[in-house]
Amino acid sequence: MWLLPLMALAMYGADVSGKWTGSVEIADPTSGDKIQTPVKAEFTQKGGDVSGTIGREEDTEAETIHAGKLDGKNLVFEVTPHEAGSPIKFTLVLLSDDRIEGAMEGAMDVGRITGKVILTRVK
Repeated sequence: MWLLPLMALAMYGADVSGKWTGSVEIADPTSGDKIQTPVKAEFTQKGGDVSGTIGREEDTEAETIHAGKLDGKNLVFEVTPHEAGSPIKFTLVLLSDDRIEGAMEGAMDVGRITGKVILTRVK
């Protein structure tokens, strides 16, 4: 029972600030094939607010994050790439100080997309 306050304090102190790399795996809306794309992200956290960028590893410019929030271990944000008609929503979970996993969903020119996101902190 005495561990609960310590665990709550540890989660309140969670910080996602820094550089992250990983992948996004989506099912191609036209063929159903799985496409895995290497990605990079950089987050800046102030309290529960999170800003930054996320994009494909090979791109020189990444997409700007909007409406970023970290609530406990739950990280949510949106990006609006040029190919999208509406924001792509990310719903992620901070599994440890160095690992984030979750899902993304939205609509692109080719149709509705959903994907699995895995990020690890760059040391």
